[in-house]
Amino acid sequence: MVNLSDIADFAQQVAQAISSALDIEVQIIDRQLRLIAGTGMYFNRINEIFDVTSACHHVMETGHPLIIEEAKKHKICLQCRYRPTCADLAEICYPILLDDSCVGVIAFIAQREDQQQTLIARKDTLLMFIGKMSAMLAYTLRSYELNRQISRLIDSQQTIMDSIQEGLISINSEGQIVFANQAAAILIGIAQTDLLKKPIHEIFQSSEEIMMCMKQQKTMEIELFTKVSLKAKQFIGTVTSIIGYDGEPGLVICFRDIEAIPKAIRNYLRKERKITFDDILGKSQAILNAKKRAFQVASSDSSILITGESGTGKEMFARAIHYASARSSGPLISINCGAIPEGLLESELFGYEEGAFTGAKKGGKPGQFELANNGTLFLDEIGDMPLHLQVKLLRAIEEKQVQRVGGTKPIFVNARIIAATNKNLEKMISSGEFREDLFYRLNVIPLHIPPLRERPEDIETYLAHFIDKYNALLNKKIGYPTDEVIAILKNYSWPGNVRELENVIEYAINLETGPKISVSSLPEKLLSSQHPLPSYSTKVKDLEKKVLIEAINKYKDKPDKVQHLCASLGISRSTLYRKLKQFNLKIK
Repeated sequence: MVNLSDIADFAQQVAQAISSALDIEVQIIDRQLRLIAGTGMYFNRINEIFDVTSACHHVMETGHPLIIEEAKKHKICLQCRYRPTCADLAEICYPILLDDSCVGVIAFIAQREDQQQTLIARKDTLLMFIGKMSAMLAYTLRSYELNRQISRLIDSQQTIMDSIQEGLISINSEGQIVFANQAAAILIGIAQTDLLKKPIHEIFQSSEEIMMCMKQQKTMEIELFTKVSLKAKQFIGTVTSIIGYDGEPGLVICFRDIEAIPKAIRNYLRKERKITFDDILGKSQAILNAKKRAFQVASSDSSILITGESGTGKEMFARAIHYASARSSGPLISINCGAIPEGLLESELFGYEEGAFTGAKKGGKPGQFELANNGTLFLDEIGDMPLHLQVKLLRAIEEKQVQRVGGTKPIFVNARIIAATNKNLEKMISSGEFREDLFYRLNVIPLHIPPLRERPEDIETYLAHFIDKYNALLNKKIGYPTDEVIAILKNYSWPGNVRELENVIEYAINLETGPKISVSSLPEKLLSSQHPLPSYSTKVKDLEKKVLIEAINKYKDKPDKVQHLCASLGISRSTLYRKLKQFNLKIK
């Protein structure tokens, strides 16, 4: 909200001009009863706050002008605590109204008898004049507010344009560049400010084709080649004819690196738009229990800590929880605490103010916490967060407010926290690598995602899904695996979990030449893992069975063979019968 103090310099100029013209003192106060402009003795009292018993406060409250012909005798003055020392003899106070709200008061004050006589004699004329001065101050304040809004809008539009990954260039009817966003400068390889005013034919080789769009007033897709380096860069762009606010024709060119298009399409096909619990595959009781618990806590605002090995789908659970919550219409902001350099992580999380460090963006930048307001903040790999940032994160969670790097004002943030890790945080607490108080703040609702090796019955469900997915992506028609392949997949330990299984299927579909996934199209790592060395317990059981069979064969013809077997093996009858049953053997 604007305040008269925003135009204090202008108000002081107005006060001095009025005082010089009318030979009268002037004071102007804002809605907080702070003197922002004044002449004579009031010049030395600027920034002083007036008492609530003053005439100015009365005008502020009522919104109506007030004329005091004899100060100290007026009923308003009788209540004022400054009455004994007040030097004012008469005054006219007038409200400064903006949108029917009183934002301040302007007052003409007589402190000499001749000034008092003039004020009384010309009070009607002065009342009309002070009303016009009040209106001028209100108009100036309104203009200041509009200019500030326009400035913010321009900055906002520039920020939006610079956040777009595609290059944007606008040219006028003469073919000169009048606007270029940051992506355009990066893609072309010229500084953003240096692009402005350059003719388009100095940037792109196909400038004649571009300008033809303006003449024909149409939109067309076109290949673009830069001319600014020895090695020409190739882009694919859309050229759109426009008519400016001044009626002049122009063009907007939106372009991107042609090499990035296949990757963008692939990422688009891979990306999950809105994850629900139905998207989390699996029929095992372990995964069903995890889904049930996650759904139960989705409606809560309490922090959740998702644990599990890498590749188990922790982020999918976080997304499903968000979209099943009351915050689903709000943002879901995801940040990988282990993927961002330590020096940048603080500003990425909490944002920064303009000038906070060398290279800081004009106007500053909001952090991921602010962007997640009224939504969910997913902190992946929370175990990789440096200790000094854990303190700031704890404070932000507990106080629900953040402070930007280089800032002084706290910013309230209403975001639910979901954290995830594949590390043992309790062990890290013991070694001093993770704060215990932060752990308990995050681990309000623990959620563990079991590894794939503990739920082999889910492998076939994932198989069908990934085969369909990569057949579509790779334009193939590979069928379901052979029984031998399924046996190999179920016998593998899957240290990379579901993510590793997906990679294996993508690999197999790329290499398979037959109608279905076969053993020959599996990675060598899986095949070499199918012949593990027997465990110690297995070796012991095999040896025990072998010794028992040899003893049975040795004493099979003895009439009291059971007694001979027990004596030779050194075991009781009950143990002998239990072992026979265990190894499915019989005494002949």
